[in-house]
Amino acid sequence: MKRIIPSLTIFVLFLIVFLYLVPLQDIVSALRKIEPSDLLLGFLAYTLSQILRALRWKLLLKNLSLKDTFLINSANILLNNVLPARTGELSWFYYARRLGVDLKSSLWSFFLGRLYDLLALLSLLFLAYSLLRDLLLPALLLLFLLSLTPPYLRELLPPLGKLSEIKDFLRKELTPSLSLKLSLLSTLSFFFKVLGVYIVVRELVGANLFTFAFAFTGGELTTILPVHGFMGYGTYEAGFSIPLKVAGLSLSQALKVGFLAHSFLLLSSALWGSLAILLLHTPSRKSP
Repeated sequence: MKRIIPSLTIFVLFLIVFLYLVPLQDIVSALRKIEPSDLLLGFLAYTLSQILRALRWKLLLKNLSLKDTFLINSANILLNNVLPARTGELSWFYYARRLGVDLKSSLWSFFLGRLYDLLALLSLLFLAYSLLRDLLLPALLLLFLLSLTPPYLRELLPPLGKLSEIKDFLRKELTPSLSLKLSLLSTLSFFFKVLGVYIVVRELVGANLFTFAFAFTGGELTTILPVHGFMGYGTYEAGFSIPLKVAGLSLSQALKVGFLAHSFLLLSSALWGSLAILLLHTPSRKSP
C-alpha cells in the first residue's frame, strides 16, 4: 500500500493540473484529428521497435528464441507500466525463469540491456541535435567509436566480491562486436518508437521529427525514476512537455501532446503485453 500511495498522489495531482490547463473539449478535438491510418502506421512502427528490442534481448539470452524474447519484453513493458515503484521489472526474471533461463544469466543480461537502453536514448538525443546542426557524419563516427568502448570499461571494476563476477561475465560475453550490435539495435528500436509516436501526434506538434525526439527522450528518461505516477501519468508528461515548451509550444499544448503520446504508447504496450502474458501462461510455455 505504501508503494501505491505516492503513485496515486502524483497521478491525481497531474489530472487536476492537466484538466485545469487543457479543457476536455480540446482533448476530444485533438483525438478527432488523428487519422485511423496514422494510428495503424504508428502502431506498426511501435511493433517494429519492439521486434528490434526483442532481437537485442535474443543476443543476450542466446538459449531463447526471438518469439520468447518478444513475449518476455512485451509482458515486462506492460507490467512495468501498471505496477508501482518499478516492481514490474520483476516480471522479467519471473518469465525468463519459466522459459528455463537461470537467475544469474537473466540478471546480468537484464542490467546489460538496461545500460544499452540508456546509451541508446542518449545516442538518439545526440543524433537529433547533430541533425539540427548539420553534424550528422561526425556524430555517427563518434557514436560508432563509443559503442565499441563498453567492453573495455570492465577494467575499471575492482576484482572484489560481486564486482569480480560482473567483470568475468563482461569479459566472457561482451565483445566489441556484440557491443556494436547491441548499440545499433537499441538505438534503432528507440528511433522507430519515436517515429510511431510522431506519426500519431505530428499534426498537433508543429515541429519536425528531430525536434520531437528531444521531447520523447525527456519522457522516456522519466521511466527510470524509482517513483512515478500511476501508469507513468504525470512524470512522463512533465519530462515530455518541458522540451516542447522550450521549442515554442504553449504549456497547455505541450501537455496535450505529451498526454496523447503517452496514452498511445500505453495502449500499444497493452495490446502486445496482454497477448504476451496470455501466451506465457499457457502450459506449453512452462519450462520443463
